[in-house]
Amino acid sequence: MTSYTPMHLDWPGLLNARDLGGMPLGDEAVVAERTLIRSEALSWLEPDGVRAARAYGTVRVIDLRRPVETVEYSHPFQRSEDGEADDPGTPEYLNLPVQEPGDPEEGPWASLYAGMLERRPALFARAVAAIADAPEGPVLVHCAAGKDRTGLVVAFVLSLAGADDELIADDYELTNSRLAPRWEKHVAAMERARAAFEEQRAARHAAGEAADDAEAELPTWLHRSRRTAGTRAVMLETLAGVRARHGSVAAYLAHGGLTHGQHEALVKRIRAEP
Repeated sequence: MTSYTPMHLDWPGLLNARDLGGMPLGDEAVVAERTLIRSEALSWLEPDGVRAARAYGTVRVIDLRRPVETVEYSHPFQRSEDGEADDPGTPEYLNLPVQEPGDPEEGPWASLYAGMLERRPALFARAVAAIADAPEGPVLVHCAAGKDRTGLVVAFVLSLAGADDELIADDYELTNSRLAPRWEKHVAAMERARAAFEEQRAARHAAGEAADDAEAELPTWLHRSRRTAGTRAVMLETLAGVRARHGSVAAYLAHGGLTHGQHEALVKRIRAEP
């Protein structure tokens, strides 16, 4: 298996932006440069970073976050209420969540991914189709951290294009080191929230108050299993699980509504042939 070095994008404010151009796809083909970019939420972008994203030629931004997340952490490329972009060269912005507001979130990472994929094949197919159908130029995919929802959509795109699972898993895990400066603060915030939850539950119990099931159960995102970021083994298990249940990544996405024409357009877009 051939290794490669991802192309880090130095966009001020982002730690995890990279162009996947150059990733081997078999038969000496590679991912074409300036076709697929992944990152954490663009809410982190500083003004110079916004300018850098425009200057790179980004044509479409696919935000996989739920709508409530986009309100709490606004996006620099969201359109104004009249639908017009504020500046020339602003990428097209699409908010295409891969979860519905009420969807549960299982604890361990592999279980979380399996649940998301089984519940929402149509939403994942829609996100992949939005890459296939984009105007010519770089398409950027992101969620909050650029690891989980982004990792799944990017993994499917790369798999359809012919990337080896091992390289996909390497790219997935790379986000851990990229986001390390933020992860420690994230875990500390989780522990504070967990402690506050336990204190409130103990106080209710001491006061003899009955709590309903939702109040008594620790929120999934505070489970100990979430303190450690997912490793490459999680992505390998996820891809294997998709194939075990659906036969292939292509079959899973077709089940969700990805057409044959969109599949072909995606491969043509992503692959740079020798």
